[in-house]
Amino acid sequence: MALNSANFKSNNGRDIKYLSKDFASFRKNLIEYSKTYFPKTYSDFNEASPGMMFIEMASYLGDILSYYTDDSLKESLMLYAEDKQNVIALACYLGYKPKVTSPSIVQIAVYQLAPAIGAGEDNRPDSDYFLRIKEGMVVEAAKSNVQFRTTELVDFNDSTDREITVYTDANGEATQYLIKKYVNAISAVLKTVTQTFTSPKQFSKINIADKNVIDIFDIRDSNGGKWYEVPYLAQEMVYVDYPVDEQTDKDLAQFKDSVSNILKVLKTSKRFVTKINQDNTTTIVFGGGNSSNDEVLIPNTKNVGLGLNSSIDKMSSAFDPANFLRTSSYGQSPSNTKLTISYLVGGGVSSNVAKGELTNIKRIEFDDDVKTFAQNETVLYNKMKSSVAVDNQTPATGGRGEETIDEIRENALANFGSQGRAVTRKDYQVRALALPAKYGGIAKAYCSPDGQLDNNSPGSLLKDTDSIEELVGLVNTVKDKNLSDQETREEVQKLLKGKMGSPGEKNNPFAINLYILGYNANNNLSVLNRAVKENLKTYIGEYRMLTDGINIIDGYVINIGLDFEVRAYSGYNKREVLAKCITELKDYFKIDNWTFNMPINISAIEILLAGIEGVQSVPKCEVVNKCLGSYSTHSYNISEATKGKMVYPSVDPCVFEVKFPNKDLKGRVL
Repeated sequence: MALNSANFKSNNGRDIKYLSKDFASFRKNLIEYSKTYFPKTYSDFNEASPGMMFIEMASYLGDILSYYTDDSLKESLMLYAEDKQNVIALACYLGYKPKVTSPSIVQIAVYQLAPAIGAGEDNRPDSDYFLRIKEGMVVEAAKSNVQFRTTELVDFNDSTDREITVYTDANGEATQYLIKKYVNAISAVLKTVTQTFTSPKQFSKINIADKNVIDIFDIRDSNGGKWYEVPYLAQEMVYVDYPVDEQTDKDLAQFKDSVSNILKVLKTSKRFVTKINQDNTTTIVFGGGNSSNDEVLIPNTKNVGLGLNSSIDKMSSAFDPANFLRTSSYGQSPSNTKLTISYLVGGGVSSNVAKGELTNIKRIEFDDDVKTFAQNETVLYNKMKSSVAVDNQTPATGGRGEETIDEIRENALANFGSQGRAVTRKDYQVRALALPAKYGGIAKAYCSPDGQLDNNSPGSLLKDTDSIEELVGLVNTVKDKNLSDQETREEVQKLLKGKMGSPGEKNNPFAINLYILGYNANNNLSVLNRAVKENLKTYIGEYRMLTDGINIIDGYVINIGLDFEVRAYSGYNKREVLAKCITELKDYFKIDNWTFNMPINISAIEILLAGIEGVQSVPKCEVVNKCLGSYSTHSYNISEATKGKMVYPSVDPCVFEVKFPNKDLKGRVL
């Protein structure tokens, strides 16, 4: 018989069927097999017979084995895997590291008082009392107790973005000054654990019990040596920040006022990788070597045949010309030392605190190395220290929960397809969503070429009927202001700016508009602050094509509600039916399920409601726009955007959101 046949004839000539996959099929085939080949041995196929018991037990076992065989195959394929740990493992295999919680990022205003010095026009704040606050100042939200940690030095001597307010006495003489600086902070708590190592062991591991580890902040051994995180253990080159000074680089030291750090490439054997576990804990894995001198040269175009060990096969050894040194042991394994691991924990949607909540300083450390005061001046200096205060003048944004299984799957496949490059619009969207957690979290992303949405030429504006109507409408809004023709034109141009651009403005054909949104503390969509956008811009810059320009723009949120009526079968409690409907609609409109330019399918909602137990029909299902007040400022004409039973999104990239499900999902049971 053919090899691909459903039947196979064994050596003894008996046919065996291989299409059986479930209990019923196994049972049927076993009965047929017994009747065919053992007609005289056994013939009692009554349900209660002992023979049927054994046949059904064998069928039961076959059913279980068949299930686990299929499940094992399914869980080995990224498209079909459902177990979280398997999805994480497959994502790592494709070069994508799943994200746990993402911290929110905020810009904190830091204040200090400074005494006045000089008289008259020469009066100024005494810079001798300007403070330097070290990185790592901990600020806590007054209501939620969420902690934020500053990521950079606060130097009041630096005039960049510094604001000064004078306090005067009754005579108008300056008595003291209020100095304000801004610093970026992330929602994270610094924790530390230690681990002692004796004899070396290949690929040693450290399991961190805390969940949602945002970042491994620092690892040091007993001798003060630093260990570096790498994407994979075979990578031995890392980028390191060094302060710009005479010792680091004499040539570049002259630029230290404008550039504080220099980025250098370091070759190191002290490296590690991190792995995310199913329960959101983190495992640190070190290399497999037992010394720091275990490197083996791999030939490349520069060194082939130049003093290499003859034992190395120059022709068969694989090498990357861009990375001419590799280690055979994948880095050093810690031995006879104690490692101190500092890591950051936190983030999540709850870390998106509102404006003005970050007012409590929990930890602060000053850099006093450059300060020398007399005793009486030290008292005043300490007073200035105690005057330090903080607040956040913008809400914290970027915090979000862990990636769902579906998000891990889609991002991993997209990441593998792009091969570390951002070429297509989908690549840029995935890169935005894959922004490392410590830099903020992007909830929604959408990409479009610059100029795709709007045509800015006056000629095309006047040719388009809808544009003419819009232009007439804008003129009508300003004509009652008693403006001249020129003033009217200027006012209309102002109204058009930001939506259609200035007339005559040229779009960049190589530019990409990247629209983004984040979550606030209530898991509602919100615009992201400048700190997150700057981090995203820097991050994407490492992957973009050389000719691509990136415009990072706030996406639009259209808040909606739903008014519906259902007719219940007699005998069903109306309140229970309505509660079931509301529950199903809350799941349907959960914001994680919605993205940019996703239309609302009213027919799908009606089918959902009709499928609920007790619902006979759905006479009414109407989408309404919610605007102003606690809602988005963007209004939307739902009726004009509805074609058939589809509510289409705006031309401008937007996301439909039910902001307050408890009050915006209104129903009635007839």
